[in-house]
Amino acid sequence: MIRQYDVLLAGYYGFGNLGDELLAEACVRLLERNGVSRERIAILSADPECSKESLRIRAFNRWNISDIYKALKDSKTILFGGGGLFQDKTSLRSCMYYWFLIQMARFCQVKIWAVGQSLGPINTAAGAFFTRMAFSVCSYRNVRNRSSLGILNNWGFFCTQSPDLVMSLKVKRDYERGDKLLLNLRTGYDKVSRLTVNSAMKTAEDKNLRISAVAFSEEDLKEFEKYVYEGVLRLDQITVVKNLIQFEDILSRSSCAIGMRLHFIILAFIAGLPVRGAAYDPKVVSFCKEWDIPVVGSAETEFSSPVEAGILEETADKVARSFKEGISAVLGEAYGDNKN
Repeated sequence: MIRQYDVLLAGYYGFGNLGDELLAEACVRLLERNGVSRERIAILSADPECSKESLRIRAFNRWNISDIYKALKDSKTILFGGGGLFQDKTSLRSCMYYWFLIQMARFCQVKIWAVGQSLGPINTAAGAFFTRMAFSVCSYRNVRNRSSLGILNNWGFFCTQSPDLVMSLKVKRDYERGDKLLLNLRTGYDKVSRLTVNSAMKTAEDKNLRISAVAFSEEDLKEFEKYVYEGVLRLDQITVVKNLIQFEDILSRSSCAIGMRLHFIILAFIAGLPVRGAAYDPKVVSFCKEWDIPVVGSAETEFSSPVEAGILEETADKVARSFKEGISAVLGEAYGDNKN
């Protein structure tokens, strides 16, 4: 059967969260690097028009059953590209949705692979069941932290580990340093966000810095507004960042960064800023531990040391090698890094 797409991307795409959109962008770039043109890539998205415009690939509505079926029937493989898709901390819906996609993919005879995933928190038997069944049918499994690797190994699944897919992207490092502290918050974790605000205010006062708020979604914008309204946070400006170029624009005059969202921490770290993380989730804990990034609540006066560009290049190469392994496993050895 001739299928139009080599890879159908599945993840938390199209919801207006920059971190997840960067995961999709990283997947597309890595696929192109390995010989898959954009005409051969499709994506399931909550906002198909936006994804089509930003990524220049075919997009299908992730909530429309007929769209999902059409996308799968026209695809050779489905890639769960990055993120913490399998978790049940808030509800079982995420685990159930992606498990459902996998069942449909199997029905449509589509190969399944996962790269840059992290598992958990998984607190229920049902969540563990859906997650285990989903990864049991993957032709290739790759995770971004040791805890996820341990879970899959304990279940008897072979799996590889490599850095987060966003680590494969290049971020501007040659910008003017100044007197600006970049602060990132996210909703849903009030205790941690309050600690993060207190940490930022204390640092700004001690170092005589202005605080610039960096929201990765419209939802996060409300979190900043709440603390400003309460009078516990003073901001120089608030920016809702929609893409990598906009993130690079706010780097000018920045001095350091304190943040909650994993991909804010990653981008600031890649950009060479001293960083302090807020460990609201296991994936943030893992990343901060791996890269010796101090966390809010344990080291209020400390920041990470700026990482060398050469180390970042090695890290990006690790991501690329794992991605190449995955695409070779599902599409064959004919696919490889055309630029090496």
